Amino acid sequence: MDTMTIIWIIVAIVVVLAVAALLIAASRKRNERRHQEADSIRAKAQEQTSVVEKREALAEETAANARKAQAEAEAKAAEAKRLQVDAQTHQNTATTSRDDLKQEWKRADELDPQVKTTGAASNDARTTDPRTADARTTDGGPANARTDGTSSTNTHGAHAKPTDTSST
Repeated sequence: MDTMTIIWIIVAIVVVLAVAALLIAASRKRNERRHQEADSIRAKAQEQTSVVEKREALAEETAANARKAQAEAEAKAAEAKRLQVDAQTHQNTATTSRDDLKQEWKRADELDPQVKTTGAASNDARTTDPRTADARTTDGGPANARTDGTSSTNTHGAHAKPTDTSST
């Protein structure tokens, strides 16, 4: 081998080694840059972790409040339903009591010789003689006159007791 060939082989080896060194350096630099970029992404992710955790906590708290409000609404609905049933029961009882009371008034009117009925079963169809009217009539007869000059207009359905406004 002549010297020129050896020189060319050495130059070629040096060039290959230089290119390999440049490639290795570039690879390391690229890896370092990627490592720094990854660290930057991790730092941003770390910063966002606390924000995400706060959002998750807020979401859990809101969900808990929603469940609580739903439970309260269901309790209120159950209470409203119970009260409606109670109100209906009271209304039925009141209606029955009112019917019984009307029957008592009717029976009393049938027994009372001073009350004349027109033959109708209704309490409103009853007529009375103004001279013998009792406190249940609505006319201005003597039974309704008060000592203070006012008159009582107690009706048969009101069942209110006459009040005396005069001082004794």
